[in-house]
Amino acid sequence: MRAVPEAGPLVAMIGGGQADRTGREHLFRRLHEAGIRVVAFDRSAPAAWQRPYLVGHKWVPGMTAATLTAAVAAHPEPVNGVICWEDRHFAAAAAVADRLRLPGYGRTAATASRDRAVTRTLVEASGCAVPRSALAVDLGEAEEAAQALGYPVVLKPRLKTTGFPARLAEDHGRLITGFAATAGAASASASLGSRRGVLVEQRLDGQEIVAICLTSGGVTQLVSIVRTMVDFTPSAADLGHLVDAADPLLDDQTIRHAANVSLRALGVQDGASQVSMRLTPAGPCVMAVNAGLHDLVTRLVYLATGADLATAETMIACGAPIAVAPQRHHRVAAVTYLSAPAPGKVSRLELGAQLSDQVGRAAWLERLVLDVAPGSAVDPSPDGHTARIGLAVVTGRNRRECHERLDRLRRALKVTVVAADGSAPPAMSVSGSR
Repeated sequence: MRAVPEAGPLVAMIGGGQADRTGREHLFRRLHEAGIRVVAFDRSAPAAWQRPYLVGHKWVPGMTAATLTAAVAAHPEPVNGVICWEDRHFAAAAAVADRLRLPGYGRTAATASRDRAVTRTLVEASGCAVPRSALAVDLGEAEEAAQALGYPVVLKPRLKTTGFPARLAEDHGRLITGFAATAGAASASASLGSRRGVLVEQRLDGQEIVAICLTSGGVTQLVSIVRTMVDFTPSAADLGHLVDAADPLLDDQTIRHAANVSLRALGVQDGASQVSMRLTPAGPCVMAVNAGLHDLVTRLVYLATGADLATAETMIACGAPIAVAPQRHHRVAAVTYLSAPAPGKVSRLELGAQLSDQVGRAAWLERLVLDVAPGSAVDPSPDGHTARIGLAVVTGRNRRECHERLDRLRRALKVTVVAADGSAPPAMSVSGSR
């Protein structure tokens, strides 16, 4: 690998020292190729694969806004911007930028985006449609909310919790079990003061999308649309995402308006955002605003459109204007998350001959990551889903071709799981998304 360039902007990266290489390295590579110098501020040492992309590392105990600000301010060379790719540190990173008078998301906006109840209040007050919901701190309040909204309802921790998706409660019994699990996650994640509770939300039908936006000086540009596939049995877990460079939704003015108004309502100043919406018959309904970029979504946007969101977001943090022009060509990229057919222990893992020859060679199979091997346990996760065993990213000329390739991959990948009682069901294809 080439040496890190000596010239170019210097940015402080908050956190990310032990990030997964599969999902994160392409972001580091984009910054490296753009000549952006990165110094990491973290309480963990950078992983070996990260070091060639960094010009320095500073150990910061506590990772609070105060300790981080002091560490960044004391760096021998003044930094030009502050970036963060970790949800748990995003609010602190925004505070660092505020205190050092650098462009940033804004601490108030970053904090509000983590709190679903605050986000809903601000977005609704701005005139955008949001799902009807109520905040419940105990089961009694959740039961009252469910009765008022009508079953089925969706349960979500008030504070966004990585790895814990929403849960669907179709009746009172499922409300009881779902509330207990969700309330536990809500308590564990209540790091912002006493903001605990569970959001009880009406279930809406319609395509779920994410509007990927870049904001500079309070002015927002819609860059890409991500179509999300969600499974509601028993929880609203993402099954996959798809990005189409020629998606007609990019020209939908109601989506653009909802994204702009939502980000303005939260007070977003500079940075990247993901505005989740449900496309209902009455129009877009804003479900959430997520600060920053998602590793895999960023990769899909790059594969489909060529837009380098990592570099664009970083340059905005350094005070540059938005410099991304989505390419309108027929290119599509999709990721599907793979799950085992049943809980138990993997006794056999086989990739069909029709696909094994193409792994590493097929241009359309961007990556296939399997996290299990024979002998691995696949147990139901806390959200009720059988644990994911990997993911696959494919590209195609259009959505149909992408789906056909995902189907071919799922048919070719066979997983045999031995149940707890020792029985071995027939080998089955892994589950994914359409």
